[in-house]
Amino acid sequence: MNPTRRVILAGVAGLSLIALSACGSDNGSTTKTTSTKKVACAKGQIAGAGSTFQQNIEQQWITDYGAQCAGAQINYQGTGSGAGIQQFGAGTIDFAGSDVTMKPDEQTKADATCGSKALHIPVTAGGIAIMYNVKGVSTLNLSAKTLSGIFQGTITKWNDPAIAADNPGSLPATPIAAYHRSDGSGTTSVFSGFLDANSGGDWKLGVGKQLNFKGGQAAKGSDGVTAGVKQTDGAITYVEVSFAKANNLPTAKVKGAGSDFVDLTGDNVGKFLAASFSVTGTGNDLSGKLDFKGVVGYPISTVSYVIVCEKGKNAAKATLVKDYVDYAVNDGQVAADKLGFAPLPAAIGDKVKATAKTLS
Repeated sequence: MNPTRRVILAGVAGLSLIALSACGSDNGSTTKTTSTKKVACAKGQIAGAGSTFQQNIEQQWITDYGAQCAGAQINYQGTGSGAGIQQFGAGTIDFAGSDVTMKPDEQTKADATCGSKALHIPVTAGGIAIMYNVKGVSTLNLSAKTLSGIFQGTITKWNDPAIAADNPGSLPATPIAAYHRSDGSGTTSVFSGFLDANSGGDWKLGVGKQLNFKGGQAAKGSDGVTAGVKQTDGAITYVEVSFAKANNLPTAKVKGAGSDFVDLTGDNVGKFLAASFSVTGTGNDLSGKLDFKGVVGYPISTVSYVIVCEKGKNAAKATLVKDYVDYAVNDGQVAADKLGFAPLPAAIGDKVKATAKTLS
């Protein structure tokens, strides 16, 4: 084995790869945030794929876990939640990342592949930012109703009366370039769920990982929509907030069911999820649902899951999956705030930690 641990984040047609081999780092994109507490360290190699919402926090966890665990090799590809679920069901990866729970047919396939129950375990929480690039506009208020019009192509200029009504001062007549995900995306599912619940019936595209958007610009992955917004005056998208932070792009305050426009902060994410997320799964499955009608906190917030086998068929891989997930939901939560994520809500945090320790 190469004695130098490598953490690589590469984008190829929207595909992000995070790779780890043991001991030291040559990638300046992450900083070590490990605690002095000794973590359980299995040796071996595992692969995960899926949610690009998780992409940046996975990179940080892999960096930090590797600083303490020589001999562990972990790869994570940001392929999108839909692709990650498919890969897990096909048995080509050891864990999937997803911002949404599996559909019944996906659950059945995953259970068969595992030879045991496939579990959803929340590992992080965060807000979906409304990120924009409009010359001369540094602050912006957007309601669910207005966002519905923007992403359905009925609001096409930044000085549209619907936008101007919530934003004092002059706005440019710049055309709006609304970027959406071309791939199956849990972020799209959460964003469309928010619009469906809060636009007063204006949202007509339904709720799901992949929608038939009317017009706009399509790009693959969080990297793809971020790149599009960064290079286009008048552009807007929905994306996990760490991508906005990393690219120094502004994000809008958002109004959902509440009466106020709310900024995306870790505290506001935590408030929303504490009031609006509930576990609906049974046994050790911690799948849940979001009530997007919640009036407290930032209204486009979500938990993001890893999907793992309750009892893995390969004992060595299963042990490393268990130890890595256990790290993520314990010491790994320290990294959340620095990247724009939020720690898991206290109401589910203890159950998540207990469930991680039951994996085998």
